[in-house]
Amino acid sequence: MRSAIAIGLLLLGAVGPALGDDASVARCGRRKISAIARGCRDRLRAEARFLHDADAVAHAQRVEAIAGRLVTTWAQAETEAGDIRCATDTADGAAAAARLDAAVSATLTGLSGPTECRRALVRLWAPLCRVAIATERALLRGRSDAAAARAAAVTRLRGRIAARWPAPGCTGGITPDEAALAVLRLASGAAGDATTRGLRTVAAELGRAVGAAVEPDEVASDATYAAALAHDMGSLTAENAMKWGVVHPQPDQWAFGPADAVVALAETSGQRVRGHTLVWGAMQLPGYVDGAATAAELRNYMADHIAGLVSRYAGRIAQWDVVNEPLPGTLDPPTPDGLDDNVFRRLLGHGYVEEALRLARTADPAARLYVNENGIEVPGPRQDRFYQLVQDLLAAGAPLDGVGFQAHLGLIPPAQYPDGAVIEASLRRFADLGIEVELTELDVTLLFRPGDLPTRFAFQGDYYRAVVAACVAVPACRGVTTWGLSDQYTWLRSFFGVTDWPLPFGDAWERKPAYFGMRAALLQGLLAGG
Repeated sequence: MRSAIAIGLLLLGAVGPALGDDASVARCGRRKISAIARGCRDRLRAEARFLHDADAVAHAQRVEAIAGRLVTTWAQAETEAGDIRCATDTADGAAAAARLDAAVSATLTGLSGPTECRRALVRLWAPLCRVAIATERALLRGRSDAAAARAAAVTRLRGRIAARWPAPGCTGGITPDEAALAVLRLASGAAGDATTRGLRTVAAELGRAVGAAVEPDEVASDATYAAALAHDMGSLTAENAMKWGVVHPQPDQWAFGPADAVVALAETSGQRVRGHTLVWGAMQLPGYVDGAATAAELRNYMADHIAGLVSRYAGRIAQWDVVNEPLPGTLDPPTPDGLDDNVFRRLLGHGYVEEALRLARTADPAARLYVNENGIEVPGPRQDRFYQLVQDLLAAGAPLDGVGFQAHLGLIPPAQYPDGAVIEASLRRFADLGIEVELTELDVTLLFRPGDLPTRFAFQGDYYRAVVAACVAVPACRGVTTWGLSDQYTWLRSFFGVTDWPLPFGDAWERKPAYFGMRAALLQGLLAGG
C-alpha cells in the first residue's frame, strides 16, 4: 500500500525532482491567483463602464480581452512551472475565465435600483474582489501569519463597504453585509479555481474534514487514486470493508484484512477514519445474523460483533456509524414505531439502536458515535421520524454524538436536488439538539439530469458548492465525505449497472467542476469568517 502511494505521488508530481517540487507548484498557484484577482477587478470595472456608456460592442471586446489575458497567463504559469500539478491542481484557464464571467454576470443580475446606484456598487466591488482573492497568495507562500492577514484584509474590505454606504443614488435594497458577501462569493469561486492548495488543507484550516469512502483493493491497484486521497482527503471511510457480512462472515470467523488496509492507509497519510457500519439491518448481513431465532441469540451476536470490531481499532477510528439506516427504505411501507422492519427490530425491539450505541461506547469510549440515515436532507415525515428517534435516544441517555446525513442527492426521488438553504436548515435542526452532524455519503447523480455532459457537470459544480457551503455554515457540521472519489469507482455504476458521474474527480482523475465547487465553498467559509 505504501509503495502504491509513493508511485501515485510521483504520477501526480507530488515528489521527486523530475516533475518539479512543491515550491514550483506554489509559485504557479500564486501566479494564477494574481491573474484571476486582476481578472475579477477588470471584469467588474468593465461592467461599471458598460452601465455608464451602454456600448455593447466595446463591452464584449473588453470582456474577451480580459478572458484572453487570464488564459494566456495561466498557460505561461504552467509552462514555466515544469510540474504537472500546476495544471492538474487548478481549473483549466478557459474554464476559470468562463466561470468568472458567469459569476460576475449572475451577481449583477441580482442587483436592482437606479443605474447610478448599481454602477457605484460595482465600482466599489472591483478593487475589493482583487484584494479578497489575493489573500490566498499568503497561504500559498506558507506564511505563518497568513490566516491572520486574510482576516484583517476581509475586515478592512467590510469596513470600506460600510464606510461608503449607501452608494450614490442608492435608497434601500442590498445591505452592506449582503454587498460584502456578494464580493466574497465572487472571490472564493475565483480563488477555488486558481489555488493549488488541496481540499484537505483548506478544510483543515476551516476546522472541517473532507473525506471519501474507499475500497482498499481499488486504491492499492491505482496509484493515482492513492495520491489523490493523500493530497485532497483528510478522512477515509471504509465503503464495505467494515460491514458485518464482509468483516465477520461467520460467528467464529473474522476477515480483518481489508479493514486493516483502510486504517493503515489513513494512518500513513495522517487521515481521520470513519468506521462504517456496525449494525445495518437492510443489507450485507451474514446469514447467521439474519437467521437468528431468538432475541438472546441475536443480542449475543451483536455484542460479540461490536466488541470485537470496535475494540480492535480503539483509539484509531475517530467515528463510528453505529447504526446505519434505522428507518424503512424510502420506498418501503411504514411501520408502527417508524423503524425498518429488520431482524434487529423484530427480535430486540425499538431499543436495539440504543443497545448498539452503548456497546460501542464500552468498546471504545473515545470514539464519536453516529447514527447514519438517508433521505433526511429535506423537511417532511421522514426527517420528522428520524428526528424523533434522535430525541428519544438523547432523552434515554444513549451515547449518541452525531447524526450522519448520507446525501445521495438527485437519486431518490430522481433528479431532485434540495436547495442548499434547505439542507443547511436540516443540519441546523439536528445540531440544535446539541449533537454533531456530518454529510457522510455525498454524491450528486446526473443520471436523470437533462442536458449534455458539460452542462450537467456545470450544474453539478454549482450544486456541490451549495451543499458543502450548507455544512460550512453550520458550526456543528464537522465534515463532508463523498461516497467514492472518482466516477470510475462510484457505487452507482457497480450497484445499478448504469453509467453515472456523481463524484468530484472524473474517470481520468481530472478535477471536475464539482471539485472546484467544493473548494470554493470551503474558501468562502474562510473568507466570510474573516
